[in-house]
Parts: sequence; structure tokens; C-alpha cells
Amino acid sequence: MIEGRDLTLSVNWFSVTTLSIAIKMMSDKQSTLKQVCQGADRIQVAVERFCDGCNCSQAVLTSFADRYDLDEGLAMRIASGLGGGVGRMGDVCGTLTGAALVLGLELGPKTREEPDAKEATYVAIRQLQERFIERHGSSRCKELLEKDLSIAEEYQQAKALDLFKTRCPDYVETVVTLLDDLLNEKKTNMKQKILTMLELQDAMNRKVNSDWLDAGYPWYRAIWTECAEMLDHYGWKWWKHQKPDMQQVHLEIVDIWHFALSDLILHNTTLEEAAELAMKGLGEPSEAVDFRTSIEQLAMASIQTQSADISHFAAVMQAAELDFDELFKTYVGKNVLNFFRQDHGYKEGSYIKMWNGREDNEHLAEILSRLDANSADFSDEVYRQLELAYPAE
Repeated sequence: MIEGRDLTLSVNWFSVTTLSIAIKMMSDKQSTLKQVCQGADRIQVAVERFCDGCNCSQAVLTSFADRYDLDEGLAMRIASGLGGGVGRMGDVCGTLTGAALVLGLELGPKTREEPDAKEATYVAIRQLQERFIERHGSSRCKELLEKDLSIAEEYQQAKALDLFKTRCPDYVETVVTLLDDLLNEKKTNMKQKILTMLELQDAMNRKVNSDWLDAGYPWYRAIWTECAEMLDHYGWKWWKHQKPDMQQVHLEIVDIWHFALSDLILHNTTLEEAAELAMKGLGEPSEAVDFRTSIEQLAMASIQTQSADISHFAAVMQAAELDFDELFKTYVGKNVLNFFRQDHGYKEGSYIKMWNGREDNEHLAEILSRLDANSADFSDEVYRQLELAYPAE
């Protein structure tokens, strides 16, 4: 029999133990939910949220919130007016407007000066909507439910017929599936672009030195030196007025990427392994207080590890608002131009850098603005266009 102080200690021990178990259960539940949202059961999560009271747009957006570190409460508010075909007006299905928000987070521009990102977002949204229409015959709420929710009587009829329970979950499932497919396509496309860049970099390095893999070049040193140049272009002197030159900053980032790719090739057995490592690093940018700090962190990591740190590089890209597609387009353009220069007498000193009163870099920028970077022959087409613009010898 337990009495007095022993009883008090037992009760306290029981209370603490029970509380610890409860906290662990809550933590496990949150961890499981996060894993579900990140895995193959994202569809189930979205459907369950719709059935638990989210509108169709909220169910889609919140199920992808973890991907973008978007607060779920904020996501709920953002999508709150889009259900029922936007404010229950029976127009575009809320699952599609929710998907448009997701694709905006995934692909959309961060500034007004990113027309390619805007166009890529529009293309992806159209593609998703076309696939949805192929499957369900329409993208409009009133046609999908065969009831106009803006009319009170028809809204009540839709509720009475359980249309929100029998039809809408299918639309949520379709859209989340289509989004996952599109995002996976983007991931595959990204890996292929990285492989293309690795192949181009290896080819350029071999053109300069066929035995470059055994030459022992300190690529990490080139990276941190370029970091210093990039910091100068951005500005760091507190005793004088300096305006960031973001165009030059972006070009420095691309230059660093040349060296990072070389380092990845050097330290991995295959280009496939190098591409996987690049994908991982670009997808997990390190944290930085501001842009200058991100540059310094990349430089320090390069010196400390004597290698390219892709996570820190990704943080610099993010802070400079340079997206992957722009990195790819600019990198390929500069790489091809370097090849073109070598093929036309750059090493011998006979290369013509001014073409009809403009530098070759200016012609390259114009060519890149006209071409589709997603085409299979993008690099070949850049070279052909350079040949057409080059002054006749």
C-alpha cells in the first residue's frame, strides 16, 4: 500500500509519464502528416482535407504547402475565396485555381523582369487544365456539378444530391495527381539539363586540356575568387554609395557554376552521380541572413572543403533571384560561345569579337532571347545562330 509522500511521487511520476507519451504521440502524428504530405499519399491527404471541411482550392494548396515552407494557416486564407468556382460562382473549378497557386509557387517569377518564368507558369497551368478537361469534360464548376452554385436553389440541390461528396473528391484527386506528374516531369527535365551542362563542361575542359581530370586544377579556388568579384559587383563598401549590378552578379554566378560543374565531374565516378549530387544540393539551399552573407558562406565552404558546395551555391542563386532555367540558358549560351570562339581563332588571336559594332556577348544575349531553352537541340541551335551572325572572314 502506497501512502503519503510515496503516493504523491507516484502520481507526479504518472502525470509526467502520461504527458511525455501524449507529447510524443502528437509529435509522431505531426511527423507522420509531414511524411504523408511529402510522399505518395499527398492525394489522400488532399481528399481527406476536402472531406474534413476545406474547400477544393484549399485542399489542393495546403497539401503542397510543405514543399514551399508555406504556413498552412496562410495557405488556407489565400485559397479561402476560390472554392465553388471562385466565391461559389460556378466558374473555374477550385481545384484548378488551387493548382494555379501551386504552379505559381513552383515556377512563377519573383520580380517583374522575369518574362520567361511568367510564360513557363502559364504554359504549365494550361497544360494541367487541358489534361483535366480531357478527363472530366470541363473545367467549370457549374458544368462539372451540373448545378449553378451561384443560384441558391441549385446550391441546395447540389448539397441534397451529395455532389460535394460524390464528385468533388474525384476532382481533387485528379488535380493533385496531375500536379505531381507535372512536378515530376520538371524534376526529370531538370536532371537532364544538369547532365547536358556537365557534358558541355567536360567537353570544354577537354578542349583546353585533354588530360584535365589528372591536372589537379583547384576549381574550389576559382569559386571563392569569383565570389569576391561577385561581392564587388553587388557592393559592400559602407563608406560610399554602391548600387548592386545584378546583371553582372548573375553572370558571376554562372561563371561559378562552370567551376562547380568541373569540381562535380572531378569528384564523382560518373556524370549521373554528379547530376544526382547537383540535384540534391540545388534542392536544399542553405540558410543565409542576406545576399552578402550567402556569398561569404559559399566562399568559406569552398575553402574549408576544397570543393564546390552546391547547397551554398543554391542559396546564392536564391538570394540573387536567379532561377534554374535562367542559369541553364545563360550557362549553355556562354559555354557554346566559348566553343565558338575557340573554333574561330580565339587562341591564335584571329577571332573577331566586335560583330557589326556590337560585342559577341550582346549578340549572344539576343540569340538566347529568341530560342527555346527546352528544345532538344538548344545548344546546337545557339551555335548555328552564332555562325549566322559572325562576320564573314
